[in-house]
Amino acid sequence: MKVSLIFPKPPEQGTFCGTVEGAEKYNEEKIEFYGFPPMGILYLGTYLSENNFDVSLLDQFATGFSTERTLEWIKREDPDILGFSTITTAGTGITAAEISRRVKEEINPNIKILFGNYHATFNDTRILNKYPFIDACVRGEGEETLLEVAERVEKVKGFGDIRGLTYRDNNRIVRNDDRPLIKDIDALPFPNRKLLGNIEYKNVVEGLEVSVGKFTSAASSRGCAFQCSFCSSSMFWGKWRPRSPVNIVEELSLLEEQGFKNLLWVDDNFTISKKRLLELSKLIRKEKLDFYWMAEGRVTQSSVELLNAMKQMGCKIISYGVESASQRLLDWYNKRITLNQIWDAVKNARKVGIDMIIANFIIGAPIETREEIIETLNFSMKLGIDFPQFHILGIIPGNWIWDKMVEEKRINPDECWEVGTAVLPIPLSELMERIRQTHVKFMQRPSFITRQIYKTLISRYRLRAILQNIKNIENWNVWDNWKPFWG
Repeated sequence: MKVSLIFPKPPEQGTFCGTVEGAEKYNEEKIEFYGFPPMGILYLGTYLSENNFDVSLLDQFATGFSTERTLEWIKREDPDILGFSTITTAGTGITAAEISRRVKEEINPNIKILFGNYHATFNDTRILNKYPFIDACVRGEGEETLLEVAERVEKVKGFGDIRGLTYRDNNRIVRNDDRPLIKDIDALPFPNRKLLGNIEYKNVVEGLEVSVGKFTSAASSRGCAFQCSFCSSSMFWGKWRPRSPVNIVEELSLLEEQGFKNLLWVDDNFTISKKRLLELSKLIRKEKLDFYWMAEGRVTQSSVELLNAMKQMGCKIISYGVESASQRLLDWYNKRITLNQIWDAVKNARKVGIDMIIANFIIGAPIETREEIIETLNFSMKLGIDFPQFHILGIIPGNWIWDKMVEEKRINPDECWEVGTAVLPIPLSELMERIRQTHVKFMQRPSFITRQIYKTLISRYRLRAILQNIKNIENWNVWDNWKPFWG
């Protein structure tokens, strides 16, 4: 029996800023997210394969396959089960639904079609109510649930007691109990990246390709120990569950054998446990593993000791969730950080010589004032970071802000569950223009240019990154290559 899994691309019309009035103008400018190896379907595909199921994967986003070409791929693979990994802010549930409809109508009406990932977890009954050709939604962590589904389909049995599954039973939609979390994620097999084929993935930051050497993504943990009000991670993954340093090093050794040199850690928070990272740093140096990597860090866990250990184990880029220059907003986001901690984290990262320091900012909260927006934009130019990334606050099912806005009747969930929305304090056009102007000012400051030249001259990694970008210099306009993110 065969299972095919797809990571779909966003719909052609785009979904930037969801249902916000005027957003279509910016969809036409193709504001989008960059792709990296999708760990979700990699883990699922590997887990099924290890349990003796025939598996095929398609990263439609990375390959750029059209709907027609994707349908051809599905027809060729001829699966018994077809699964889609869906994300609300990217609108990939819309793409997946259209492909699913055509699969049932044009290829095989008997294929079992499943949705998974965040979008399916928090919109399971909505999806099944709207799309009668979708058979089930896998909620939360998917390995064990999908394996049970595959075993039942193979034996032609029903889905009645499969935990973590919402499914269609004739004219009824049945929502089974939640599935307990996998306690020991060290027990999961290492993702078999060969399942994705020969895609050459790249890590791109602010228009620059920063993946020096063969690139992939990896996960050293699942979940997060914090509950930021704009984030769905804790509701999706549950509590933070780390892999052991020994288990991580085993996978890194395998990746080194396969020729990988550059990593993006996709953990929601790579630096939660100082003890674990210090031990991991020692093991990596002991095994003489040589990787360049990027990770997301938390400003409250950014001591000189920790950052120095991270640098010694290969950290070249750290990305902080700064979010705002307003303590009022930070508290509303439930960040549990202070402005002084933000300053200290960036100062420490500069002190130990992290090659690239990125700060993420959220703009456009419903309670935010115009003055606070300007304050945050100006703050990005004072911090001493290398690059800012601005995000317009996406309000989507699965987080506290969504629940709050629904409760206050400031959004209609029936209208925006599929792509999310925003409740902006100022017009979108003004917000976008302020972000654009800040980005240009940031990049054109003499102090920024001088610092970047100096950091590049003393960094072998930076020099290699710049040299590999020269070949694409005709398409390179870092000074005005602004990309606000949605969500």
